[in-house]
Amino acid sequence: RRSPVRLLRLRRAMLRRPATRAATLVTRRWSSTTSELGFFARWSSEISKWITMEKGGQEKRRASRGQPTRDQNFDHEKWSMHKDPRRHVRHFVTWGYSAATQRILFPDLALIFSTSTALTAYNCLAEVPMYMPPEPIVLPSVALGLLITFRTNTANMRYNEARCLWGEIVNTSRDITRIALQWMPQSKDDAFGKAQAAKVCRMTKAFSIVLKYHLTIDGGSPDGTRLEVERDDLIKGEGGPILKKELRDELIKYCFDPNDPEQLIELDRCVESSHRPLWTIQQMCTASHAGIWARCGDRPDRAIRDAHLLERHFQRLCGAMGACERVHKTPIPTAFTRHSSRFLTVWCNAMPLVLWPIVGNCTPLAAVFVSWAMLGTEDIGVQVEEPFDVLPLFQYCQGIAATCDGMVKDAHNNMITLSKDLEFQRTGPQILVEDMVERSFNNNNNRRTAAAH
Repeated sequence: RRSPVRLLRLRRAMLRRPATRAATLVTRRWSSTTSELGFFARWSSEISKWITMEKGGQEKRRASRGQPTRDQNFDHEKWSMHKDPRRHVRHFVTWGYSAATQRILFPDLALIFSTSTALTAYNCLAEVPMYMPPEPIVLPSVALGLLITFRTNTANMRYNEARCLWGEIVNTSRDITRIALQWMPQSKDDAFGKAQAAKVCRMTKAFSIVLKYHLTIDGGSPDGTRLEVERDDLIKGEGGPILKKELRDELIKYCFDPNDPEQLIELDRCVESSHRPLWTIQQMCTASHAGIWARCGDRPDRAIRDAHLLERHFQRLCGAMGACERVHKTPIPTAFTRHSSRFLTVWCNAMPLVLWPIVGNCTPLAAVFVSWAMLGTEDIGVQVEEPFDVLPLFQYCQGIAATCDGMVKDAHNNMITLSKDLEFQRTGPQILVEDMVERSFNNNNNRRTAAAH
């Protein structure tokens, strides 16, 4: 038997059961709706990231087909997207944003589609269709593939060389800053040495920025072109004043303080120099020479030794700059480019004559697909042939400025111990070795004096 209390509880639970079922059903439906909304929101966010990566991070890039795709430095997030199993879907979804496809879309693909459509229409209406056997297309296709492969591989070699040169510039800039802050000031109270070391650091940061403007048509902007001037005007030389102003603003942002009269003079001279990268290297040499000469005192041999240490790094910068100019001014022999372009144009436009007996009315689509594959590969090789218009030089310059500023900040916080601030007591043998070196130096000077007399 059940007690009256238990029966009363059972009746109340039975009365509540329909309301509970209804509330559960509503909750499940709402959760399914929100999950669907969350699914679409996640996919929308994913597609936005895909489009951003396809554009190379150039959110403000205009629709001009002549603009290059400037890839940015990869981080962990970009690498995970690059190796994502869904990359094939991503590349298909963002097909319309492909810079290579946009560049060959007109007039190349448009002309091939028009001619293949006209040929298909004529063959459908004519009693005697127009076509030809595949041999005239198949036989030279081997030579065409080798030619395009050669151009593409050579362009990739130029790209790799340009990246290695800028890697050397980054490493050398760090070495120059480190050596200048460590060895040019004698102590934390050496105001002159610190001023010369600060000038070396400023010019080191300025070197990468002015070299970026020296090697690119628009200053290496991450958006492809400046908003104030079109790329065609830059090619004609009509964007000079605007680029000079933007160079000045960038130098003020990263290198020079316009409120300091001395730095303002340096800024004006740098902007007006006929060869800005070489001017900055010369200013580094001047500042390091002054600081080292003041540091050596009456020991000119030490000045030569310390100057030679920094001079090697200045020579590395100058050599990297010259190699960058060589890559920029010397393209792949233009005969290869012209011949491959003419060869590829004739081959793609003759393709519909071979495809029509095989695919019939689908000839325009098949011809456009084959031409897209060949012309796109050739176009990528042409764009990569000028590597400084593709590499993210602005990020390299920002990295150099950040590391230099970090080391300068450490020096201001007395985290870099200078020579006269070292607190240790020399041992006897080291003092004896110093005395022997000093005695040997004096003996050599005495011999030279006697020989001169």
